[in-house]
Amino acid sequence: MNRFRKTAATALAVCFLMGATGCASSDIETLSPILYTVTATEELAPSSSAPSPTPSASPTASPSPSPSPTPTPSPTATPTPKATVKPQVLTEEKKEEILEKPVQNPSEEEDEVVQQSKPTSPPIVDTVPTPAPTVKPTATPTPTPTPKPTPTSTPKPTAKPSPGTTPTTKPDASSTPKPTAKPTAKPTAKPTPKPTPKPEPTPDPSYTGWFTNSQGTFYMVSGKPITGSQIIGGRRYIFNNSGVLQTRLGIDVSSYQKSINWNSVASDGISFAFLRIGGQYYRQEGGFYKDNYFEQNYTGAKNVGIDIGVYFFSQATTPEEAKEEALWVVAQLKGRGLQLPVVYDLEDPASDSRFHLANLNRQEVTDLCKAFCETIEANGYDAMVYTNPDWIRNKLYLDQLSSYPLWLAHYTQASMPSASDSWQAWQYTSSGTVKGISGKVDMNVMWN
Repeated sequence: MNRFRKTAATALAVCFLMGATGCASSDIETLSPILYTVTATEELAPSSSAPSPTPSASPTASPSPSPSPTPTPSPTATPTPKATVKPQVLTEEKKEEILEKPVQNPSEEEDEVVQQSKPTSPPIVDTVPTPAPTVKPTATPTPTPTPKPTPTSTPKPTAKPSPGTTPTTKPDASSTPKPTAKPTAKPTAKPTPKPTPKPEPTPDPSYTGWFTNSQGTFYMVSGKPITGSQIIGGRRYIFNNSGVLQTRLGIDVSSYQKSINWNSVASDGISFAFLRIGGQYYRQEGGFYKDNYFEQNYTGAKNVGIDIGVYFFSQATTPEEAKEEALWVVAQLKGRGLQLPVVYDLEDPASDSRFHLANLNRQEVTDLCKAFCETIEANGYDAMVYTNPDWIRNKLYLDQLSSYPLWLAHYTQASMPSASDSWQAWQYTSSGTVKGISGKVDMNVMWN
């Protein structure tokens, strides 16, 4: 959606002086009568003036009109989208209606087709050396000293007084008054010195590995921090120019991964997860299904402190259907909290899929995303769009979806994904390995 419109005067100046580069078609149409008048005037102007009727005057040639610059073809303009209907909020009545619809189990056959439709991930090759694990030496226990026995002292006998001896009574001390003690001045309290800040730990010049101080987390190679996008131990990390880590690691899972040991996942450096809550069958008849492992995955991830988002595999073909999908997700969440957005995952997995056979144009596909995301946000959750570089270039108008963060799937050996720099999460491979998960899993990085 164009948020700023050019005025007629500005568009004319740009189009005329710069060859109409970058002008939208709507601007050119608005200015066409003006441009036509200017062109017509130039065509009617004589190429040179006639000689002066006065013999004594020298003929003066009129200047030739400047040639019009060759117009540069403008890029495909984003069409102005139609006004959208106010997104629907899930009422109790609507919720009952949605929950009464039959919800089936995921199709393992369809899951396999969806997995096969993904591009092959290139091999993940480390870009920096990974240190070999160091075996910590086992501490030798210090022997406990044997306590020595304490000698018992023999009490000395008390001497008894001799018989007939009268004890001598000492005279009383004179009643001389004691001198009054002078008040002692209290010493002035000295200010408590502030503790000297401890110096930042400095890694050994030969050290290679992870290093953390008050500034952040670094990865050191021979005592120096690395920068940029790197692969360490088969995983993607992105560091700023000072070497501070800027991203965190996450996964996205579904019933395809079966049962997951979330304690092991959390211990393997994973801090977030997108869980499939359900989807729509891609066959022509459609119909919703709930992921068999969603409830188990939600509870497991929550119990170990992993941030959770959910995604819905869509096969909507109309905005109304996309809204219905969004309301279904809200109904299944039942008010549960999420740390990450609800993701709209619209894909074209096969030539016989509902979405593929609908043959929608670019604006129609964009409208599906908007309808889903607007409905999700109207019901109190954040929304996100999952897509890939091909869809950005050919199937979506990304400028109309700028209100929603982007989850970009791009399996590449390049240091960054292509087609957009505005991504929030990057799914960089479908061949990751994580403790607690059998088989391969999608791996992601997300900006901190």
